[in-house]
Amino acid sequence: MRKRWAFILCAPGIAFIVLCCTYPVLRVVLQTFYDETGTVSFAGYLNLFSLSFFRNSLLRTLKLSVITTAICAAVGIPVSFYISRMSEQRKGLAISLATFPLLTSAIVRSICWIVLLGKKGTINNLLISLGIIQKPLSILYTETSMLIGYIQLFLPLMLLSLIGVMESIDDELILAARTLGCNAILSFLKVVIPLSVSGLITGSMLVFTGTMTAYATPTLLGGTKTKVLSTMLDQYANSMYDWPSAAMVAAVMIVLTVSVNVIFSRVAGKLNRGART
Repeated sequence: MRKRWAFILCAPGIAFIVLCCTYPVLRVVLQTFYDETGTVSFAGYLNLFSLSFFRNSLLRTLKLSVITTAICAAVGIPVSFYISRMSEQRKGLAISLATFPLLTSAIVRSICWIVLLGKKGTINNLLISLGIIQKPLSILYTETSMLIGYIQLFLPLMLLSLIGVMESIDDELILAARTLGCNAILSFLKVVIPLSVSGLITGSMLVFTGTMTAYATPTLLGGTKTKVLSTMLDQYANSMYDWPSAAMVAAVMIVLTVSVNVIFSRVAGKLNRGART
């Protein structure tokens, strides 16, 4: 009876996910394996990967996703630990400040970075007035500006994933490491980081997947020359009206994100089994 009632209660949600999420995605992916005559063919993917423009966009997407995830992890681990050891009032304020960028639209945040990073923007004007540079730096519409936007956009997700895990780490474990001869840095590396791996993996999954599929930030900060898969998909669909190519780009993005999430999940499972043993 419990299993039957559990299935009945879950059936509406499962049906919604299958009909509104899974089915459209599978249909988009499956139609890319057929040519105009309805025959199974991989010619479309071969032609797509033969384009240097697509390969460059794919590599740029992967590179920015990996770098964004690494920077968010490197910044998020110490900041999350510091926040997790605050008092309750200060912790609430710090979490609110850390997650404040999530309260505004990605478009608004990207426009703010355009104002800051432009050749006549605040940063260049400040550097010129201080005599550090003689002419404005070309920061906007580059991979650097996209990376800055990605980090601001997804760092709060990493912080939220890590803070919850680090709050459960007992201070006595850190104290024990200190009494056994570890200094503050070694105790942090040998105790805190291993015990927060689950939150780190969850945050990395969110950051990597979000960076892979982000659209507004690379569109506004990357410009027309610095393309990623999401902006390339939009160009195929809305500018060139090449829906088969757009579907293939979407399929590549889906396969990449699912593959990365599966890898992260397996790594997390192995680490959890090793922690139990």
